[in-house]
Amino acid sequence: MLLVIDTSRSTTMELKEILDRTADRIVADGTRAESLALRVMEAAARDLCPGAAAALIDWNGSEIARLRAFGIVHGVLLRDLPATTQTQLAVQLAGASVHELAA
Repeated sequence: MLLVIDTSRSTTMELKEILDRTADRIVADGTRAESLALRVMEAAARDLCPGAAAALIDWNGSEIARLRAFGIVHGVLLRDLPATTQTQLAVQLAGASVHELAA
């Protein structure tokens, strides 16, 4: 029997865990505390959902608008981003989280 590992599913699950932890930190500390992670997410989502991506980092907008945008971008990144790009995003977000936690 040949065991085949679905790397795209594994990658998506890893990214989901990172995005979920980011969401938890946003709930606790607000979107400004995760500004670096949000900028990374915006860049990844810019071509897929430009309006939500822009709202994600619109610091002149309301917190609720950024929270709504986060929900949209979160779903789009998991659903529409190719596995290789999801892997790159996961690495960037992990680095952003470490950087923000140290600040």
